[in-house]
Amino acid sequence: MSKLKKYLFSTFLITFLSWGMIAVFTQIKNIPFGSSIALYILYILGVIGPAIAGITVSKRSDSKEDFSLFLKSCYQPPKNLNWYLFIIAIVLVFSLLPHFVVGGEQIVPVQYILLQIPIFILIGGLEEIGWRGFMLRELTKRIPALTSTLLVSIVWVVWHLPLFFIIGTYQYEYLNIPVFSISVISFSFLLSTVYYKTKSIFLCIMTHAFCNSVLNVFVSNQSLLGGIVALVFSLFIYLLFANNRNRSLIMKKVDTYIK
Repeated sequence: MSKLKKYLFSTFLITFLSWGMIAVFTQIKNIPFGSSIALYILYILGVIGPAIAGITVSKRSDSKEDFSLFLKSCYQPPKNLNWYLFIIAIVLVFSLLPHFVVGGEQIVPVQYILLQIPIFILIGGLEEIGWRGFMLRELTKRIPALTSTLLVSIVWVVWHLPLFFIIGTYQYEYLNIPVFSISVISFSFLLSTVYYKTKSIFLCIMTHAFCNSVLNVFVSNQSLLGGIVALVFSLFIYLLFANNRNRSLIMKKVDTYIK
């Protein structure tokens, strides 16, 4: 079995088993998953499934040097502050542009954006160890960057689907699958841009967490137009900054950092 197949099998096994049990229990009991500590632990386990799978498969399949470089890219922050400014800028536009176009509301004070980031590193950010850090990296060794991003996007959408059957999740309460799918694909292109530009899994983790935190403060009205606006912006950013990179640069090892 190839590394990618092992990763996908492990990821979906961990997440779908965890979330599947929660979905069945909450539907039978008609209670939100957050009402039980045990269910919440299962929820977190499902969330970090891609990270567990990415680290496990990499440790078993890669050389000690490559695995060490993989881990280093997950926890070592790049030193160039320009990348952080770049991420802040694109995330704010990506998150707030649909808000201004289709409307929405600010549900908590702005300072919560920073306060919530540690929570969203665990619930969201750590996924990047698997999606961009492992899967996207492996795909771009074999196929073009754009195709790789599209494949990761589709798999990422499918991976989220059990959340629509768990009582108490945001997906179950407020979202519909078509609009959510567009949003996930949009976000995937934004995260691919960060990965291709920086080669840093750490920055992908922080981008994911920061974006989730902003979206949890400024909640946009759910509409197809809002999703399309976000998709157009993320595609523009991707084509502007990532798509024209030399393929040899994309295939460099994970330890390529901006010094």
